[in-house]
Amino acid sequence: MNSPPVSYPPDLVSDVETFAAPGDLWHLPKAIFEPIWKRVTGKGIVVAVLDTGYTPHDLLPKPVYSKSFIRGESISDGNGHGNHCAGTVLARDGVGVAPDASLMAIKVLSNGGQGSSDGIAQGVRDAVDNGADILSLSLGSSSPYEPTRKSMEYAWSKGVITISAAGNSGFNGRQNTIGYPAKYPESLCIGAYRKDGQRASFSSGGRELDMCCPGQDIVSCSTTNGFRGMSGTSMATPFAAGLFALIVELMRREGAAEFTGVEAVRAFLAKYTQDKGDPGFDPFWGMGVPKTQDIVAALVNDQLSFV
Repeated sequence: MNSPPVSYPPDLVSDVETFAAPGDLWHLPKAIFEPIWKRVTGKGIVVAVLDTGYTPHDLLPKPVYSKSFIRGESISDGNGHGNHCAGTVLARDGVGVAPDASLMAIKVLSNGGQGSSDGIAQGVRDAVDNGADILSLSLGSSSPYEPTRKSMEYAWSKGVITISAAGNSGFNGRQNTIGYPAKYPESLCIGAYRKDGQRASFSSGGRELDMCCPGQDIVSCSTTNGFRGMSGTSMATPFAAGLFALIVELMRREGAAEFTGVEAVRAFLAKYTQDKGDPGFDPFWGMGVPKTQDIVAALVNDQLSFV
């Protein structure tokens, strides 16, 4: 069985790099997130970012574990995609969704943004075996590959939440444009929406889409200790990973039963997403967008009925 090539979706760099710390970010409004960060920050949760690697940044913690599956390349991020995704999950000082989560950096894409399905499958298993709680995969392939799907099945069997980018191929309501591994039932599939609340035109769609998260003009960490804005479902995916880091931390801290598998997570999303588009599920929005206000209220008030 040939291993299909994998790459990150063609994300858009929307801003020139700045070295000034970003202010109030549209996808992390302080009025919403400051109350939650007083109660839950992702502390103790390990998020594995499977991407182009990691380069030190003042707002990124040193990885608790790192490994490169790209022959001839170290873990260092020579691309920028990996640092940006890691920053969206857990950068400190209000840049990441879960600012006290721990980072695991798994390099499965080269500095040129390319990888193999075999490398993804190996990276997933390695992350799970080394203590990851959540996997964030902002990458995709046009072809399925059974070992990759099996690796994600393995992740869920160990209680590890797996989240993948839908892709940036757009969607007109007809041909399914979601890539793999997001298309597998064993992965949560994340699309993107814009600052104005509308679905991003680049966001892929189809029946596997679970929800949409902020994915346009997302400011996060560069590889030169600055900040850069980017757009893509690659940016929406680590937002979802950070959100689940907050949820899982509180579940563990309060002794609540954790998610038992991907369908349990989907049941949670059905309750805590705001419907968009056609009533109920639709292939443009999935189940909708996270009802951050409701999730925040549940977390802050220890209302754990959602699990």
